[in-house]
Amino acid sequence: MAVKNSAPRRRRSKLAIRPPTGDKEPLKVNVYKFVHFTKTALAPLFPYFDEGSIVPCTATFRGGPKVDYSRFQHFNTVDEVLLTFGAEGSMRGGGLLRVGAQLHMVQSPLADTSKSENLALAVITQRQSVGKKQREEYRFVCMKCDRRLFMKAFDATPPKRGKQKKALGPHPIFATIPETYLAAKEFNADPDARVCKHCGHKNKPFPIEAWGWNHYIEQSEISAAAYDAMMVSQMGPQRAPARGRT
Repeated sequence: MAVKNSAPRRRRSKLAIRPPTGDKEPLKVNVYKFVHFTKTALAPLFPYFDEGSIVPCTATFRGGPKVDYSRFQHFNTVDEVLLTFGAEGSMRGGGLLRVGAQLHMVQSPLADTSKSENLALAVITQRQSVGKKQREEYRFVCMKCDRRLFMKAFDATPPKRGKQKKALGPHPIFATIPETYLAAKEFNADPDARVCKHCGHKNKPFPIEAWGWNHYIEQSEISAAAYDAMMVSQMGPQRAPARGRT
């Protein structure tokens, strides 16, 4: 005689994670090895930036004589999650996990930037918006009173899922980096913008080199140009693809 199972049948949860769609190759990265090859703040670990993508980025800091990171405000319509992967002489200890405000100050976490033994490694992660606009703002502030001196905004809305290659080409870059770099360059090029209208303090140009954004942009340009050159050598100049496209 068959015995009936009296336990209620469980319904499959609607929150179950769906299987991969196949449009993205699964990737993994060791963050400690990754930072061997980049000094760019907010360097993306993976090349996926379309809607719904999880975008983790590294940020490294190290003190030393005359080291100056300055600070600025960043606004993002999507949340950013910070996880510290190790630190010495930092105000954020290893293992710290936190979600910041959408408008937040960006600065070195080091307690004393003049000491070379002080360092920090963190990963900042955001999830690209789905089906709605995404926006970011960069606000440079007075180093004396923290009042806003200059602001630049940009539309950070990601490409539709599966449309990244068409929108960004085969060598996609994380738009936050060049947009921050251009905002800082514009701020530095305007001496009047660096004079605080509230306290009169004359602020120095923002130290772009300390954040490494220029290195990311330059290396991205070299990568794309080298790829295009290889396509020309293989296909001939008459059949070569447009720059950054396949």
